[in-house]
Amino acid sequence: MKTNILWGILLLTVSLFAGSCSKDSKETIVPAPEFELVTEMDGTNPLFVSPDQVFKIEYNAKNIKSVTTSTLPEGWTAEIDESGKYINVKATANAASKAKLTITATGEDTQKVSKEVTLCCLNFFDDVNGTFVLNEGNMTTENGSLTYITADGYVFDDAYKTVNGSELGNVAQDMAFYGDKIYIITQNGDENAVGKKFENDGMLIVVNAKTLKKEMAFSKQELSELDWPTHIAVLDEEHVYLRDNKGIHRLDTKTKKLTTVEGTSGAPKSQFVTMNGKVYTYKTGALGCILEISSDKDSATKINFPYRTEISITQVLGIQAAEDGNIWVMVFGFGKTAVSKFNLESKKMIQRQISVKPSAGSSGVAFAANGTDVYYADGTTIYRLKFNDDESLKASSGLEAETNLVDISTLDDNAGLLYNGLGIHPVTKYVYINSIKSYPLFTQNQIWAFNFDNSAETPVAKYENYTNFPAGFFFAPNK
Repeated sequence: MKTNILWGILLLTVSLFAGSCSKDSKETIVPAPEFELVTEMDGTNPLFVSPDQVFKIEYNAKNIKSVTTSTLPEGWTAEIDESGKYINVKATANAASKAKLTITATGEDTQKVSKEVTLCCLNFFDDVNGTFVLNEGNMTTENGSLTYITADGYVFDDAYKTVNGSELGNVAQDMAFYGDKIYIITQNGDENAVGKKFENDGMLIVVNAKTLKKEMAFSKQELSELDWPTHIAVLDEEHVYLRDNKGIHRLDTKTKKLTTVEGTSGAPKSQFVTMNGKVYTYKTGALGCILEISSDKDSATKINFPYRTEISITQVLGIQAAEDGNIWVMVFGFGKTAVSKFNLESKKMIQRQISVKPSAGSSGVAFAANGTDVYYADGTTIYRLKFNDDESLKASSGLEAETNLVDISTLDDNAGLLYNGLGIHPVTKYVYINSIKSYPLFTQNQIWAFNFDNSAETPVAKYENYTNFPAGFFFAPNK
């Protein structure tokens, strides 16, 4: 009996000992969490989100217990659907332009995997530090487009299409800012010069200045009275001025009625000047003058140039607004070109001769001015005139104040010719230049930005192969 009891105790002891050894020798192995974003992203650029539109970030997850996101700034939301394995990101029009989203996946124990995504809301187009480049597009094959350069130098190609999912009209020509809107005019709308139909948003498109979202559009049929419109100026919603081959027309966007502005027949293919609540263009030739248009009547007032000037005026090449309330006028006559400052009230004109006759291009921009600095080009060579308005100086004194800055074709073999004028950023004061290799090779192109006070050989920035026959540079107004 005792023998059986002792044997049983011995077996129990061995069993307990063996069980204890087995438990200590086996550890539970927890599989490592696996988490990857499926949505394709460029690691060097932010993820752009259109206001009030959901952007879905999809992911793959394995051995994951939960997925969480960091707190985003006001106006941003990120909603996780773990069963569907995606995150819906959304921003309002008033959200912070930039945000950081951290996505954290927690494994079956405490192990974690994190992914960081830089978000950017497309609500920054009214930034006074940004730059627009409007593109005509190839007349026979494509629509116009809008390139945007952010304040930090990121080039946002085809911004209008990205925001709206549709395109500008064929041969985009000019832009105008008014209030919280941008007005964009195209030459052909949805049908080009040879009758080919295009899928786009029309001839005149009105967008939100902050988001570029389309708010209003006018088809070619609705503006059938216009004959190849090229330039636009806006005083208010009832006074939108459009220049075409016949003259200048006033469009009331509320009633969609077009009215001819009397006295503007033959108005040149040139950008308007809008200042002091009025719109200005000009008549060229020996009897050239400034045309002033105001909202109180549908006719233009002539402001004649002086009868006698040092350099005779047989042709006006272009006008720009001067910061002192006068108007810059570039004129040509009898083999001489001059930059002139014209006072609209006194009718006095101060002229400074320059050594070249700049081309205005199809956009009608022959020069750009900032303060007393006037920039222009002959071929691919850029010049600057330091304008002195001392009335005792002769017009020829401008030749001494003129500087040959740079021939950009020497900086890049692909900069074969300039296309459509220069622009000066009102905030940074950088001089912007568009160049292309050639007309057939227009897809090889450059956007240059120079600070000529620092260097005429090294640009501040250079962006390659973004434009499609650029119509010009445009900058949001500093309200």
